[in-house]
Amino acid sequence: MSSENKIKPRVVAIIGRPNVGKSAVFNRIAGKRIAIVHDESGVTRDRLMREVDWEDQKFNLVDTGGVMVVRGEAQRNPIEAGVRAQVDVALGDAAVAILVVDVQSGVHPLDEEVACMVRKAGVPCVVAVNKCDQPRHETDAGEFARLGFPFFPVAAQHDRGMGELMEAVLPH
Repeated sequence: MSSENKIKPRVVAIIGRPNVGKSAVFNRIAGKRIAIVHDESGVTRDRLMREVDWEDQKFNLVDTGGVMVVRGEAQRNPIEAGVRAQVDVALGDAAVAILVVDVQSGVHPLDEEVACMVRKAGVPCVVAVNKCDQPRHETDAGEFARLGFPFFPVAAQHDRGMGELMEAVLPH
């Protein structure tokens, strides 16, 4: 069997730019606080992996640091380059990716960059439009359709929309 036909293990990679709530999504899916959630950018630098059981389906969940540099830009420091390399590794291992974005800040160029990384990796992807804390935020979530993946309004901190998101993730 060639490596192209090889079935990937059940790995879900959580990716996105800094401060969109990737670790909050990770903790919500994992069912406990494992990843550090903080307002400061760059707290998560390495991949964090945990075996998860969601509605009797087991898989490995991977939290990654935030992508801070658009391809072609000079890497500002080795930590940013290392985070991006870790995201590339996570995508290489993933059967599916959850691209986390922030509804309250709208589509950002780094969101588009991460979407390009996913397409290049050839990984199925769903977009978690996070921080939809109020019903009015859900109408703003449609803007993220331009990333080219199915999107789901969620509020990881308040456990809103996570079931619908995971229904789209689990078939992969």
